[in-house]
Amino acid sequence: MKIKTTILLFLLSIVAVTAQIAQPSLSPKITSKQKVGLATIDLQYGQPSVKGRTIFGSLIPYNRLWRTGANASTKFTTDQEISVNGLKLPAGTYGLYSIPGKKEWTIIFNNKSNLWGSAGYNKENDLIRFKTPVTTSKQLRETLAISFEDFTIDGATMIIAWEYTIVKIPVTVNSDRIIEEQIASKIINTEGKVSPQTYFDAAQFYYQKNKDLKQALAWFTKAEELRPQAFWYTYYKSELALKLNQKDIAKAGAEKCLKAAKNSKSSDYGYIAKCSLLLKAIK
Repeated sequence: MKIKTTILLFLLSIVAVTAQIAQPSLSPKITSKQKVGLATIDLQYGQPSVKGRTIFGSLIPYNRLWRTGANASTKFTTDQEISVNGLKLPAGTYGLYSIPGKKEWTIIFNNKSNLWGSAGYNKENDLIRFKTPVTTSKQLRETLAISFEDFTIDGATMIIAWEYTIVKIPVTVNSDRIIEEQIASKIINTEGKVSPQTYFDAAQFYYQKNKDLKQALAWFTKAEELRPQAFWYTYYKSELALKLNQKDIAKAGAEKCLKAAKNSKSSDYGYIAKCSLLLKAIK
């Protein structure tokens, strides 16, 4: 009898599930992936709309915790350590909460990212929180949007925009540290083969950052030896040699690059003009 009852309950549960009516969500789930500096940031949030309502200070009360979206709590994932408003945020997944105010918001990154909205939220699990000013727009933003703008090589600005409210949060990445770690593991400390592109990338980084230019020249030379047909390698080696006042190396390289660029079957990629200018600078 017990077995029959169990089977009956199981069948009824199947009927209940299949009887549900599929409908589009009024606050659809948004999933985005954005490269910020050398970090990849994933965002997941429910996207509510205004629909003629007053949002902040009414539907979303001031000075009360908000999930920064709809439905499940907003999830913020970074694959690298970053700084948010100057505060360190390690790689990981976090719940992104906020406390909206009329003139400023409190932004919260909480270690619990699997909550439904703010139910079960505990301030003790906050990793970082900070206050940030609010700006207003005359143009209505119908649906909530969390995005990134104002990109630089070391970061961007995260924008939370809804209704007439805009919150801007600076996000930065210590790209130099990440690149130095890659150079150490892929060149300095490796026992395996190093590709010419890896040597070239490391040399370019040192050159652009004005770090140990003699080492950069050595890496440019190694890249050129391993891939002599890449005449652009030769160009940058020559440009750096001129900066180091090694004019003989600079001139020989510029002439070699110019000849290879002129004979290129695909394109000179602008290096005919670059080499011509470099040769004038050497003279």
